[in-house]
Amino acid sequence: MQSQTATWTRLRYSLANFPEVVALVSFLAVFVFFAIAADNFLTPICIANILTFASITGIVVVGVAMLMISGEFDLSVGSTFTVASYVFALSMNAGVPPILALLLALIVSALLGLINGLIVTWTGIPSFITTLGTMLAYRGIARAIGRGDFATYTGDRLALFGFLNGALDPINQLVTPASNFRVSILWFIAIAIVMSLVLMRTRYGNWVFATGGNPGAALAQGVAAKRVKVINFVLTGFLAGTASVMQFAHRLSVDPLRGEGMELVAVAACVIGGVQLTGGYGTIFGACVGMLLLQMLEQGLVLMQIPIQIFQAVAGLILIIAVISNTYLGRQG
Repeated sequence: MQSQTATWTRLRYSLANFPEVVALVSFLAVFVFFAIAADNFLTPICIANILTFASITGIVVVGVAMLMISGEFDLSVGSTFTVASYVFALSMNAGVPPILALLLALIVSALLGLINGLIVTWTGIPSFITTLGTMLAYRGIARAIGRGDFATYTGDRLALFGFLNGALDPINQLVTPASNFRVSILWFIAIAIVMSLVLMRTRYGNWVFATGGNPGAALAQGVAAKRVKVINFVLTGFLAGTASVMQFAHRLSVDPLRGEGMELVAVAACVIGGVQLTGGYGTIFGACVGMLLLQMLEQGLVLMQIPIQIFQAVAGLILIIAVISNTYLGRQG
């Protein structure tokens, strides 16, 4: 019995080194279930929809994961997402060159993230409260600049839109009916890989883990913890803006409610993917798997004609299981 207990303890500690293991197991279980239970789940168009829809929010999730690992939250990403689309659309409609409009939208998004970071680090107010406030403030900014109405790009379709989120026609035309793979999937993969390498293979990544795990010890080791947090807030805002302009490049319109609830989905995806709410633990890969899992769950239930309320219930159950499992795996003793 003692031998079995020791073996399980060693296995638990080994699994704790892989925060994404619970998300991977859950992903595979849900995938197999829908492959068997849902008609057309394994079709190219369904897979394309999962990847395309997940890629936009997934880009936001990458930033949120970096921030959460450093021990902070950003509940304003959905509002930042909306502001960026309005800035992008209204700038182009006002005659600003598309590239400059794009840069302006990304700069504004980064500045909104910077405001969050400076408030948190200068005042010591918890980021949950700070960004809850800026979530409402930024949503108000979006409503103000858009005058509470839709903003639609009225010019000709631009090559920039194809670069940001055009259809991957060479792949889509390989099947009949044509699928819906888009460039945003490639951007999502590229951003996730780059940020994962930054987190796991660079000194800055070590600083992020140290800042989230034990800020006091990080400061004692010479880590500029406040600077790390501000940088990650800026990164989160920037990636929210990036995802926003990509979505706009596809839809060519934005409304005041765009991005609403995205912050909760992003946090849920991170937690399901093994990122701890207390900071200092998690991976970009796990967070991305969590996002794909949520999108696959939603798509599968739609195919089975199950009400959206069931998706929310199942997603909540998976979230609770993930928290319990990751807490148990990471527990000492």
